[in-house]
Amino acid sequence: PTAAGAQATPEAIMVHADPHRPRLAAHAAMGALGSRSEFDTPFSLSVVSAAKVEQMQAADINDVFRAEPGVQENSNGGSTASGASFRVRGLDLDWTNGYKIDGFAIPYWFIDLPMANFGQFQLTKGASAFLYGFGSPGAVLDFQLKKPVDAPQLGVEAGYRSDAAFRQSLDAGGPIGPSDRIIYRFVAANEVGNQYNGSYIRSTSISGALNVKITDALDWNFDSFYLNTLQTGMVNGVSVSSGLTSLTPISGRAELGAPDSWKRNDLKHFNTGFDWQFAPRWTARLAYAYSHLDERFPSNAITFLDNQGDYLNRPFQMTRVFTYHEVQQTTEGRFETGPLRHDVVAGIMWLYQKFDADANAAYYQPYQYGNIFTTRPTSTDAHFYNPKLYNYVDYTQVAPFWSDTVTWHRWSLLAGARYTDYIENDYATDGSGRRTAARQNNPVTPVVSLSYKPAADINAYFSYVEAMQSGTQAAATAKNAYQVFAPMRSQEYELGVKVQKTRWSGTLALYRLDTIAAYVDSNNVQQQGGLVRYQGVEAGGTVQATRNLQLTGSLTYLDARYGAGTPYNGKQAESTSPFEANVAADYTIPWMKGLSIHGGMNYVSAGWLNPSNSFRLQSYILGTVGAQYVTHADRHRLTFRAAVENIGNERYWVSRGALQLFPGAPRTVTLSARLDL
Repeated sequence: PTAAGAQATPEAIMVHADPHRPRLAAHAAMGALGSRSEFDTPFSLSVVSAAKVEQMQAADINDVFRAEPGVQENSNGGSTASGASFRVRGLDLDWTNGYKIDGFAIPYWFIDLPMANFGQFQLTKGASAFLYGFGSPGAVLDFQLKKPVDAPQLGVEAGYRSDAAFRQSLDAGGPIGPSDRIIYRFVAANEVGNQYNGSYIRSTSISGALNVKITDALDWNFDSFYLNTLQTGMVNGVSVSSGLTSLTPISGRAELGAPDSWKRNDLKHFNTGFDWQFAPRWTARLAYAYSHLDERFPSNAITFLDNQGDYLNRPFQMTRVFTYHEVQQTTEGRFETGPLRHDVVAGIMWLYQKFDADANAAYYQPYQYGNIFTTRPTSTDAHFYNPKLYNYVDYTQVAPFWSDTVTWHRWSLLAGARYTDYIENDYATDGSGRRTAARQNNPVTPVVSLSYKPAADINAYFSYVEAMQSGTQAAATAKNAYQVFAPMRSQEYELGVKVQKTRWSGTLALYRLDTIAAYVDSNNVQQQGGLVRYQGVEAGGTVQATRNLQLTGSLTYLDARYGAGTPYNGKQAESTSPFEANVAADYTIPWMKGLSIHGGMNYVSAGWLNPSNSFRLQSYILGTVGAQYVTHADRHRLTFRAAVENIGNERYWVSRGALQLFPGAPRTVTLSARLDL
């Protein structure tokens, strides 16, 4: 929720480091905490602007947050039709509630959202349940659509991504009419072509935003987003036989998908609401959002049988349809009681989520054996695709919330709570419509934090927050496919400090998170129960070393282990790496106006692919380089950009879960040219 008129704030177009603009000064909409700067937030928070994304030539969210401490790549959208994703502090984001558009939940089930339509990407670690309702305690990622702007603007861009994918986009905005009381933003983007692993992609996205100033105190906002994608020749999933203990990484160019396989995603989202400044320092917001995802995927899944590249290929089909309705009402304001200042946020949320699954989702004969170095998989169910949709599960949440940040001199105490009336209905997987389970929970998830500022540019804090998330849903490939488990509760403690100086900034956070374990056992049965603990240290910093040189770096240590009540007590959690390090530099060439170069290195240590810790995943190092040149053509800004990802062409595995892995992206080249009229 934002104050009235906040959506109309013009976006900055400067992409080089400005030593006079503190990195932690960016404001973020924080759900039940209202709007706060990164510096003042008593949690770990990262905000990345569209300008930075364009400079990096980021293709997906992995590129956007690769250097963020605590973030580890799960899957690569270019290598698999399962889309790009990452873990935060060892935990997956909640596919049902952990991804947002403008603060509203969206179904982010194995899809990729194009970068062109979004003005800001906001990653909030740890505080998910209090801020937004049920969700994974690891983090919440909010895609914030490009907003209306006060001044007329029009930008066109064309780009290329190896091996032969071409993209185009248009970005327009400004006032409608002479009064400036109606402003808009419209973005259209398209990408089509062949990718590096023998697959094909066609992606079209459109977003529109409108802000109408009804009175000086009352605004109406409307934001919409539409995405339609077609992917062919891409694999559904990659796994390894349970008896394997190692697998030499293969090139990201390996053709794992059957040529005739295909996947379509159709995502619709809109949100609309009123922002009312009804008194000085007081605002209210009422908003509604609708999201709908239709995912259809007749494809193939392969299982590696040995370390020589021999595989079993099985035709597989999957169809999923999600429908979300959400209403948010929030009131935010400030008042004083004697020497104490109160920043108060109160509101209520209603969220209904319906998940339709495919009763015919299964592996289909004939199976195929081959070797990835000599034979591309060919068997697929694409020619016999026959989905049978049924109501699989639905969720309803009604959640009032409240928080008060009390400030006295250099001290701030935050206290808040969210009460959730949670109802879940599970239905038979045979499509009969028979309800098999009904769960109702009424948890209260509190948050408490204490902050102290020994100086205006230093914020030390301690926070405690509890989270609730929906129970695990067993994968279609598990023996107990589609079984839905009970909701889970977690607790997180975080101790941190944020420093914002004129020429440098830094963050340090120590945390411990306890939650219920969810794992696939040695019999390929999804289980939920017992304890798993994630604890670690994250540090990051940025320094303006010279007028033209900016340096950034981060370090992460994570100890993620199963605990009591599991058969893996003391074992490291699968698909997590204990250590990560990142370093990057951005240099403006002083003797050539408008030219800058940048580069970085990302190290990820070895981890385990299974909870029994018998299959070792190798460590890897990725390097990136890029350049940007800004000039003018007939007084119009013209920007050329180039970037190379994985410059060393490293071969590596990334993993989304037990015995699941994907080849990391190979060396890729991205080029673009943008003209601002």
